Amino acid sequence: MIFRNSKMKRGIAVFTMLVGAFILSEGFAQKSTLENSVFWEISGNGLMQPSYLFGTFHLVGSHYVDSLTNVSEKFSTSTHVVGELLLDSTITMKAMAAAQMQETTLDRLLDSVQFLQTAIWLKELSGHDLKMFNTFNPLTIQIILMTMLQQQYFPLDQTKELPMDLYFQQRAKKEGKNLTGLETFEVQVNAMYHQFSLPRQAEMLTAFVLGKETVKKEFLSMNKYYREGNLTKLEELLSTQAYSKSEIEVMLDDRNKKWMEKLPGIIREQETFIAVGALHLPGENGLIGLLRSAGYTVTPARIN
Repeated sequence: MIFRNSKMKRGIAVFTMLVGAFILSEGFAQKSTLENSVFWEISGNGLMQPSYLFGTFHLVGSHYVDSLTNVSEKFSTSTHVVGELLLDSTITMKAMAAAQMQETTLDRLLDSVQFLQTAIWLKELSGHDLKMFNTFNPLTIQIILMTMLQQQYFPLDQTKELPMDLYFQQRAKKEGKNLTGLETFEVQVNAMYHQFSLPRQAEMLTAFVLGKETVKKEFLSMNKYYREGNLTKLEELLSTQAYSKSEIEVMLDDRNKKWMEKLPGIIREQETFIAVGALHLPGENGLIGLLRSAGYTVTPARIN
């Protein structure tokens, strides 16, 4: 399928960077007392130099990052950059393959009313007919709707800026920095797709579309709280939208713990800039807590 609309191309092409954004809009955040910041310094525990942890919002663009002067400065002084996964030329095709359903179609998975309501909203946001995406799984449709919603309220100038995770990685390559991904595409797809049955995905998409007026308000609040660095408010906003405990463990906790098997060795060797989705930071099994439990001093850092 060829997407002639540039916004829709962006919605598909950056699928793998939307996991954090999906969690930001749909996930469950564990309640915790935490200083409010999306930017943290990691020190102590034998480190010869500090490293930095930045919580990204995958749908926000590089112009916003450029406005964060201290974040940009610490990125410049770091010799190693770490992301959730490496974003290379193979990602788009892998994402397209992961999005496809083989044994059913969307109009068979949703009832006629659900399909119509989803089609109306997609048309409103993007100008596209839902029938174009009839073989795409419901979760992909939800991510596309989120991407279009973000573009409506907080448009990226796609000729001049990139989503922040891709920006960090491309800048790292240009500046000759070491670049590491904490997980593979397959691990991320398992967390976001394979653990959910198609009926469960259809249930989630239906609830998202039926609650679209609330979704719009929460989307605006989510962007506001992120830009304020207010993890507490983000947690409060999200705490009413809980998944099951086992779903959260796969989406967040298990991944964070796996990442912690790699991070100590990386930050021991060189000053490192770590950029992962913001809600991987807080909570008992968030990176801040896990790093502190491992003996590191993790403190809020200025963004400007």
